[in-house]
Amino acid sequence: MPFIPFNPSPGYTLGAELELQLIDLNSCELSQKGLEIIKAMNNEKNIKEELTLSTIEINSAVHKNAFTLYDELSTIASQLSDVAAGYHCGLCGGGRHLTSDWKEQCITPTERYQEVYDHLGFLAKLSCVFGQHIHVGVESGDEAIYLCHALIPYLPHFIALSASSPYYQSVDTRFASSRFSALNSFHTFGYIENIHNWQQFNQYVDTATRLGIIQCLKDIYWEIRPKPNFGTVEIRVCDTPLSIYHACMLSGYAQLLVKYLLDERRPLQQAYHSAVTCNTFCAQRYGFSAPYIDCQSAEKTELSRHLLFTLQRLYHYASGRDIEVLDYLKQYVMHGENDADRIRGMAQAGYSESCIIQTMMALLTSGVHSGNVAIGA
Repeated sequence: MPFIPFNPSPGYTLGAELELQLIDLNSCELSQKGLEIIKAMNNEKNIKEELTLSTIEINSAVHKNAFTLYDELSTIASQLSDVAAGYHCGLCGGGRHLTSDWKEQCITPTERYQEVYDHLGFLAKLSCVFGQHIHVGVESGDEAIYLCHALIPYLPHFIALSASSPYYQSVDTRFASSRFSALNSFHTFGYIENIHNWQQFNQYVDTATRLGIIQCLKDIYWEIRPKPNFGTVEIRVCDTPLSIYHACMLSGYAQLLVKYLLDERRPLQQAYHSAVTCNTFCAQRYGFSAPYIDCQSAEKTELSRHLLFTLQRLYHYASGRDIEVLDYLKQYVMHGENDADRIRGMAQAGYSESCIIQTMMALLTSGVHSGNVAIGA
């Protein structure tokens, strides 16, 4: 396979992709009208199909900060919502639909997605879940590979901050984020291999392609992966938050973390694999209430405490509106509720599934902290 060049980006630029649920307004179930609505939008640059017809992905241009990112994504989502309404559909965030049966999902009829379905079988339909992917620009492939390792201790932060999939087929999973149960059977899912520079990454891709492990770079589903054509490192662990504003604040957090990690350039931690996976599992299971193993100090603490400590450290690297990102997230963590808690709280208060989904649709472009919108709005 030819050598894959890394297209360098201006340092610390920002982008995001959001996979949104397409909701039938009559039933509040997932709708299969994705291709019709995407065609009607006529915006191939920012609106894309996904593996199933009930998913529509919106993606951004390149931005310098989280607030211009929000301006763009909220505008795209509002325009898409208007078009979807003409098909009697709505849009919402959330990592998983509350009630829909995976067996009823339809694979998008493209050559790429049909190949995925042929290879993965039922896992393809089971993975009808909805995530946020965050891109931060870096200047070299070596930097991207370093970050694929260095960001791993912070993945539980993003999981807890974005968790929004507590229910699956009307059952309370007892998880804050159940989305991963649909993905962790993929053979290239998980963390980066024992790769430490761009040359080694190319060697891995060449070998993995030759052996049939992957067919192309898109088959690498690492939780953090390099994106050479964009010149970015991509964080892939987030559920799609209920509000676009919150999603953009998470993107701003990633941007500041990358600044911090590349400025400090500390040696990569040697951690037990089981400790790393334990942190991930606990964040998915318990959200902000999760325990957290600090692999650097070999001490156990609380995830929320580690998150707040990290946010405080990042103020040194923040300027201008970056400080607003940190202030927002600090308040969010101290409040102690994420989107999964809010969804579960609505259900426990007796709200119907349809009412909860209607609230989720209202929250998407509300532009405020998701806890400030009235239930059933």
